[in-house]
Amino acid sequence: MLQLLKNLRSHSQGKEITDADILYWANRKVKRVGRTSQAESFRDKNLSSGIFFLELLTAVEPRVVNWSLVTSGETDEDKKLNATYIISVARKLGCSIFLLPEDIIEVNQKMMLILAASIMYWSLQQQSDTESNASEDATDEDTANSVTDEISNLSLDEASESSPIAQDQELLTKADEDKDEVEVDGDGDSDGENNNDA
Repeated sequence: MLQLLKNLRSHSQGKEITDADILYWANRKVKRVGRTSQAESFRDKNLSSGIFFLELLTAVEPRVVNWSLVTSGETDEDKKLNATYIISVARKLGCSIFLLPEDIIEVNQKMMLILAASIMYWSLQQQSDTESNASEDATDEDTANSVTDEISNLSLDEASESSPIAQDQELLTKADEDKDEVEVDGDGDSDGENNNDA
């Protein structure tokens, strides 16, 4: 638990993370995705249905919960099915999970806190990875833009002078001009000289 809180602190610019901070984060996450459940505390008996944590998991990773497997959480059997599913989904995401389905059903305050903190830590790690990748992508994009700018800054004259195709076109143009000069002489002789030997 202490290591988890230290890890969370590293994502919050060194600020001490309290139970209230974690609860606030979880409630805000669930509300932002349009879900209605909210937890008043980590002792809230409504947490026993498992719906809040399933909605929290959906909030941090929208495709992770298969809602056709979720029960209403009204009976003890439904609560156990949901609690088992919460643990399975959280582990699938990569959260460090140390609780049993009974801890959720009985609303063990400490274990509820650890579950929420584990989900919070996983979510913050994903955001950091996304921001890091976005930063790398931006650097790659900046490099590509600077290369594009360098290419577009080349003048057409510079490009045409150095390209083999342009050189070939220049030679053809020069050959056409020479041919025209020969024809202008008017004697029909292709070498351009007058044959007055006779």
